[in-house]
Amino acid sequence: INPYASFTVSGSFLWSLGNLSHTAHPDGHVVEHLASQPGDQRKSHSPHRIKHKNNQTAVLGENVTIFCNLTTPADVVQITWQKIQDSLPQNIGTYSSRYGEKILPPYINRLHCKAIEPNSSFITIREVTFEDEACYKCLFNVFPHGSHGGQTCLNIITVSELRTELQPNLDCENFLRFIYSAVGKPAPQISLSPSQVLINPPEEYLAQNPNGTATISKTYNISLETVRSLRLHHLIVHMDHPLRKEEKIVPLSVK
Repeated sequence: INPYASFTVSGSFLWSLGNLSHTAHPDGHVVEHLASQPGDQRKSHSPHRIKHKNNQTAVLGENVTIFCNLTTPADVVQITWQKIQDSLPQNIGTYSSRYGEKILPPYINRLHCKAIEPNSSFITIREVTFEDEACYKCLFNVFPHGSHGGQTCLNIITVSELRTELQPNLDCENFLRFIYSAVGKPAPQISLSPSQVLINPPEEYLAQNPNGTATISKTYNISLETVRSLRLHHLIVHMDHPLRKEEKIVPLSVK
């Protein structure tokens, strides 16, 4: 079998080769897919088990590695990795002990496809982008039974630095205007303390960007009278995001 020849294995083809038992786990923990051979009624026959994650998170701009293991002994001829986007499979890399790895466009120079041992494989995507957010399927071509696979869906997250700006309120000298903003995927949660200095609810702006990130900004009116009475010298902005938590101290220059 020549691993340099690209091929696509459809879902119906996989089912005709073996019944795959899928269990959805939204938290992304490792699952095993059972792939028993059709027409084999012997209970003692060893089924093929694929161990993988259903979901995995990657940070924008960093590398991510996706693993896939065939946990039962088998004669693996070739391992093929596919990218599944909009329900369309695209071969992106293959590996065999005879021919080594073969990376296909558009992942040349960005993808590393390797087998740790004959029945265990991984791919590493370098400097992930939002275009890499998709599902990735590993297919073990097992002689003489055909292909068996498992699928991992990749979620890309990112968050910007927290930006803050403190400026005088031109409408009223007893107020300060405080603005903060951040961009992230998912949208970060941001709050300001102490809340006693706030006048009325903030003006909030949330926009979904074409690349999947969200821009959030809020504008607060700060009471200088309350700031003086509490003898405050700074405000604290808290940002909460799956990637990191951030706390920023904003000095107050109030006479």
